[in-house]
Amino acid sequence: MKWSKSVQMPGLDTMGLVLAVWICALPFIGLLIAPIFGAQTAITVAIASLIVMLILCWGRCILNIIRLFADRIETAKAFRKP
Repeated sequence: MKWSKSVQMPGLDTMGLVLAVWICALPFIGLLIAPIFGAQTAITVAIASLIVMLILCWGRCILNIIRLFADRIETAKAFRKP
């Protein structure tokens, strides 16, 4: 099935990758931090790492979306010029 370009936004693959990396990092957080600092700290570190990863991903995605729409606007202006 082929997706139309209007549905496919840049960054969806990056968001999925960030989520996969976070899920894969959870066992390491549980095995390394929980025995030393406790379960509450491990949960806090896991949530904080998710928030940091998502902020970085959203920042990158927002820049890609701005570039995409800037390119579309420039292309539209080029076609309007006589």
